[in-house]
Amino acid sequence: MRRLIAVALLGFGCASPGMPPGGPPDVAAPQIVAIVPDSGSVGVKPKEVLFKFDEVVAERPPSVTTLGDLFLISPRDGVPSASWHRDAIGVKPARGWRANTPYTVIMLKGLADIRGNIRNTGASTFFSTGTAIPRTRIAGNVFDWVTGSPANGALVESFVVPDSIHAYVALADTTGAFVIEHVPPGRYTLRAYLDRNKNQAIDPSEPWDSVSVILSDSTRKDLVIFTHDTLPPRIREVRGLDSASLQVVFDKPVDPTQTLTATNFAVIGPDSARVPIASAGPPPKDTTAKINPAIGLPPQVRAPAAGRRDTTVVARPIMPRPVPITDVVIKLQRPLTPKLTYRVRALGIRGLLGYTGDSERAYTAPAPQPIPPAKPAAKSPAAPPPREQ
Repeated sequence: MRRLIAVALLGFGCASPGMPPGGPPDVAAPQIVAIVPDSGSVGVKPKEVLFKFDEVVAERPPSVTTLGDLFLISPRDGVPSASWHRDAIGVKPARGWRANTPYTVIMLKGLADIRGNIRNTGASTFFSTGTAIPRTRIAGNVFDWVTGSPANGALVESFVVPDSIHAYVALADTTGAFVIEHVPPGRYTLRAYLDRNKNQAIDPSEPWDSVSVILSDSTRKDLVIFTHDTLPPRIREVRGLDSASLQVVFDKPVDPTQTLTATNFAVIGPDSARVPIASAGPPPKDTTAKINPAIGLPPQVRAPAAGRRDTTVVARPIMPRPVPITDVVIKLQRPLTPKLTYRVRALGIRGLLGYTGDSERAYTAPAPQPIPPAKPAAKSPAAPPPREQ
């Protein structure tokens, strides 16, 4: 009897209403529920800054090598140290917090939960180990001079020479915009570069730019980064556009303030005689609308979604310098002789750092394309004989 009663009670327990197992899959990225210490705190020196989330986060996010790569501490003092606490991440400088210093701790986008849902936004907080936080701001945009486009992901530093180790830092976003806040007033060197190998230093192949700023409350500066190469541009390739036009391609960008003319080039035949040049200059700009194969229409004329109209206007940042060129079109006064080799010279070509030089490249005029034989005209079918009456 006792056994029957126990089995009955167990059956009633299993039949009680409740949430079924499973449920909809979790597709939401982890959300921040708190940051400790509170943003704007003064006179604090925490063991680490804690970013707390609404769920367990991944200890090794797929977008970075280490957890510390997702954080910036401004001012910088080595690579940030990040520790995983299931639903929280603690961040601190590798060498500890400095006294009487305002700090900004930035979490970059890319943090994920254990199901692989990735945050596409970042977050930041600021505090001071001293008694005050400067209400200052350095803002601007970083441009890639060679491409004329925003330098997405460029590292921006503000430091007092020669101490570039403890620089106040920020990253340029997809539009090239950056903001460095809470920097003590003073004279600073503002520098931006593409830190491709993440060593917090400028390598010879990495583009960079720097300016001097005097900060009292807020200021704005744009930076135009490029590779600081002391070698002048040289001819990399000569292409034939037609029998009387050549395209000269340089291995480095040409200073856009230099006006290139026919005097900067020479085309010399095998008999050492010069071929007269009618003109030389940048190729014409391509103004044709580019087709996006995914949608079949140019981006600027893509039809809006039905019933929805986007009236927002996004101001595109404008680079303060003209875009350099790498190609020049030479138009000759007479056609080149097929199968002969000519020497194409570039004279006094100036690079982005102001260094000039000459270079030369051989070019063989191609043989004319053979004319295909004419196809015989198709014979019309013979008319049927007349029928007898």
